[in-house]
Amino acid sequence: MGAIVVAAFGLATASLTAVSADTTPTFGAKCATAGVSTGTSSTSLICTADANGALKWAKVRLSSGNGVPVPALHIAGGGSIEFHHWRAEDKVVLQGIIDQFQAANPGVKITQVIESSNDYTNLAYSQISANPKAAVFVTSRGGQFDQFYKGGLLKDISNQRYVRQNVIASALTPGMVEGSVYGVPYQSLFNDPIYNVSMFKSHGWTVPTNWTGLLSFCKTVKAAGIIPFAWPAATRGNAGQILNSFLMNSAPDLATLTARVQAIDTGKADVTQQWFVDIATKYKQMNDAGCFPANVAGYNDTVAPADFAAGKAAVYPTGTFGMSTVTGLNPAMKGNMKTFGMITVDTKPLYEGITNNTFILSVNAKSSPHDQAIANAFISYLCTAQAAQAYAVGTSQHVSIINVDYSANIDLLNTSDIMGKKLLLAPRFLFNNVTTVRNPVEDALIAIGSGADITSTLAATAKTIKSNLGA
Repeated sequence: MGAIVVAAFGLATASLTAVSADTTPTFGAKCATAGVSTGTSSTSLICTADANGALKWAKVRLSSGNGVPVPALHIAGGGSIEFHHWRAEDKVVLQGIIDQFQAANPGVKITQVIESSNDYTNLAYSQISANPKAAVFVTSRGGQFDQFYKGGLLKDISNQRYVRQNVIASALTPGMVEGSVYGVPYQSLFNDPIYNVSMFKSHGWTVPTNWTGLLSFCKTVKAAGIIPFAWPAATRGNAGQILNSFLMNSAPDLATLTARVQAIDTGKADVTQQWFVDIATKYKQMNDAGCFPANVAGYNDTVAPADFAAGKAAVYPTGTFGMSTVTGLNPAMKGNMKTFGMITVDTKPLYEGITNNTFILSVNAKSSPHDQAIANAFISYLCTAQAAQAYAVGTSQHVSIINVDYSANIDLLNTSDIMGKKLLLAPRFLFNNVTTVRNPVEDALIAIGSGADITSTLAATAKTIKSNLGA
C-alpha cells in the first residue's frame, strides 16, 4: 500500500503519504519529505528529523509497543462463544478464518451472529448485554462504542501484547478511553464515493473536484441516461455516509466543526442554525440537479449497489467497504472501481476525503472468564498478519494490522490513491447520541435530499431532538 496513517488529533486528520519515485529509502540515509514512509510493515522506513534536525530514513514506529508483531494466543479446554457483528457480506471470509482458529485450538467453537447494520445499531446493545455467550463483538466508532463502554460491556485489553505490537497505533484511538484500550478497530476504510472507472473513461467524464463541478457532473450523467449517484436514501446506515463529506469542509477548522456538532448533540444548539441549513441546502441542490435516482426516498442499499454493479449508475456514494458487495454482484467490476473525495465547496477545501477506523473488536466484560479467554485469543488471531490479510483480500477492506500485503486485491490497490490526500476521520461519528440526535438529523437530510422542504423539515427535526433530549 506504501502508506501509513499519521494521526494529528484525537479526532484526527490522517495524512497518508507514499514514497515518491525519486527516493531510494535506506536506513540512515538522507531523505527529502518528513512523514513519507515505505508502508505498513514492521520493516518499513519513515523520513523523519534526527536529533540534529536533519531528515533521515528511520525505522517507522507503527505500533505503540515498538516491537515486532506477536503470534496469536492459544486457548485450552475447548468451549463455545458467539461472535456478533453486522457484516453479512464478510460471513464466508470470516468463517474461513474462524475455521483456522478452531483447528489451532481443538474443542473451541465460534458461531457468527449477524444482523443488518441498522438492526445492529438499534438492537445490539440490548441483545449482547443480556447474552454472556456473546463473548466477542464489534461496535462502530462513536456513539455505539460509547454506549457499550458506559454499559460496562467492554473489557480493558490494554495489556495484551497483540494490541501493543500488532495494531497500527494511530488506528487504536476509536477503541480507547482515557488511554486504555477497550477494542481494536479492525477496518481502516474510506467513507468516500466509489466510481466506475471504465464508464468514466468511455464517456470522457472527470471526477468532480468542487461543488459547481459536482452539480454539473450530475446533469451531464443524467442526460446520458445513467444514475449519477446511486444514493441509498431508504437505508439510513449507508445513506448517512455522504454526511461525512458535507461536514468535512463546513467549518474553518476541525475544532469549530467539533464544537458545532457537539452543540447539536447535546441540545445547546439546533439544526436551524445557518451552517446546518447550508448543508441541508446542498442536499436539495443535489436532488434538483438530478444527482439521485427517481423516487430516491424508496431507493435502498440493496438496489443501489446492484444498479452500480450493473452499469446503471456511475457512482456508489458509500465507501470502500461497499466494493466487495459490488464485485459479488458482478465479478467484472473487480479492478474497475476507484474512489474520490466528495468536495462540497468551490473554495480550496480544508480536507479532501474521509477515512475511518471502525468495526471495533471487543471482549464482553460480562462473559465468563473462560469465554473471555476464548474471545481474547480469537481477537489476537484476527490481529495476526496472516488472518488480517485473508480478511482484507477476501472482503476488499483495508485493515489496521501491521504487515498486511494488499497486492492480491486489485480493488484495494486501486483505492489506495486517496491515501495521499488530506483526510478527515469521519465526522459523522462525532454525534454520540445516535438514536436521539444523529438518527433524526440524518432522517431530515435524507428527506430534504428526497425533495422535502428545508425550513419545515429542519424546524420539525429541531423539535424532535429537543423532545428526545428531554429539553
